[in-house]
Amino acid sequence: MKQIRFVVIIVILVLMILVIEPPLKQEILMTVSQLNQISDISSLFRNQPSIGASAAILFDPASQTILYSKKADIQRAPASTTKIMTAILAIERCSLDEVVTISHRAATINGSQVGLREGEVYTVEKLLWSLLLQSGNDAAISLAEHIAGSVEDFAKYMNARARELGCKHTNFVNPHGLSDPNHYSTVHDLALMASHALRYPLFQEIVSSKEKEIPWQKSFDKYLKNTNKLLWIMQGADGVKTGTTNLAGACLVSSATRDSRQVIAVVLNSSNRWVESARLLEWGFTNTECLKVIEKNETIPDIYAQKSQRYVVGYVKGDVYVSVPKGVKPYMHFAPYQLVAPIAKDQLLGFLEVGPVADFASVRRQPVYALTKVGQKRSFLGIGF
Repeated sequence: MKQIRFVVIIVILVLMILVIEPPLKQEILMTVSQLNQISDISSLFRNQPSIGASAAILFDPASQTILYSKKADIQRAPASTTKIMTAILAIERCSLDEVVTISHRAATINGSQVGLREGEVYTVEKLLWSLLLQSGNDAAISLAEHIAGSVEDFAKYMNARARELGCKHTNFVNPHGLSDPNHYSTVHDLALMASHALRYPLFQEIVSSKEKEIPWQKSFDKYLKNTNKLLWIMQGADGVKTGTTNLAGACLVSSATRDSRQVIAVVLNSSNRWVESARLLEWGFTNTECLKVIEKNETIPDIYAQKSQRYVVGYVKGDVYVSVPKGVKPYMHFAPYQLVAPIAKDQLLGFLEVGPVADFASVRRQPVYALTKVGQKRSFLGIGF
């Protein structure tokens, strides 16, 4: 009788093991957000554009790729290109119809202005047009004080947001860019800011507009003209921001779009910012191309995992682009982790490496995640192995 009971208990335990899936292992996954997602293919080109600016860069935002680089990480005064970050914070932190009362400090700032007067009231949207089209320092201070309470506290917001966007060599002390020894950025960081800002339709609309009439105080319209002359002289030009001070020289963050592809150029301290920016952008369209190598949610089949019931299927969470010299077939390779089942849904499986060549400096790494969970194989007794 005891032997029968023992056999029954064993059978019940085996059945329980077969039915109940073992708990998933706790995986310690690397923080994907900390990956360096910027690739640099500038060294692949023998014939590069002649640029006299103190620092310059050409950047493809879709593939996050540097196409041309000259002293990209050297800190320089950015002048009013600073206002790209001011606009980012205004768009991200404010409703466009919020009202802003102009302070004495804003109304009396020197440099470029749109003529705001102390005590007047404007919406955030009107101030954004004034900030980006006519480069109003008074609009910059008004937005800063509205968002943070003071220029000094707003600068802290600017620097925190810059770090979040991957800017490693930037420090802001004001929202407008008037010269200060502690106020600096790089062409690389400004390209990252512009890349992010251009994702906002309102920002893109403003910086691509040559002129704008907006309702102003006392029931009259104010005419604003864009300071970016590149919009008039280059086909496809659609942004972004000028800047000029004695310390910074003539600066320009520019963008252009052709055949649905947008590229960004930055020149700091240029003797002819319009010509050099156009030269960079034209060179990019002529000598490089940006290819979509895999689409959002596209799957990667047959990924092996030890002790797995079946092959794992992976997927990517966004479109994957790669910039290459024209005519070059892109390199693409999936580099998996050493995987052991069970695999959890959305577990990080490895990285899709893409680039023009199989070279670490020019390769970007796109995370690949598990589409579904996959359990362990089971032995005759139902035990995972």
